[in-house]
Amino acid sequence: MTISLRPMNDTAFPLLHLQTEHTIAKLKHVVELPSKSAQLYSLTVTAAEITLIAPSQFVNQHRALVINREDNWHVIKFDTTFNFSAVGVLARVAQVLAEHEVSILALSTFATDYILVKQQQIGRALIQLRQLGHNVTSVHQLA
Repeated sequence: MTISLRPMNDTAFPLLHLQTEHTIAKLKHVVELPSKSAQLYSLTVTAAEITLIAPSQFVNQHRALVINREDNWHVIKFDTTFNFSAVGVLARVAQVLAEHEVSILALSTFATDYILVKQQQIGRALIQLRQLGHNVTSVHQLA
């Protein structure tokens, strides 16, 4: 499979860089999350572990439940809705960022895609996304 790396122009979509620091944490047990929020909260439960992605301030408030944590993540929200038949959108973004040594964690909800990027790599990531033709808006929202 070949993915074109030319500027997207006709297929560019808006991205929101949520500047609030997020943490990825392994928890002892499930924690109650806000029912709605401008920030990203994600709870994944498997037989092996419980993982929370949330604003660092929220994780700090529940530190007694934290087994392990990885701090200093920034969230980039794909500020558009893709239908389930869309192919290669995330792959294209991930490939370009990987070529510029930017590690990501990808996450999707029913209607929205997100990537998380470490704070020390966010500047490089935003430059590459803009060079792909995306309109990136940085916003600071309180948790």
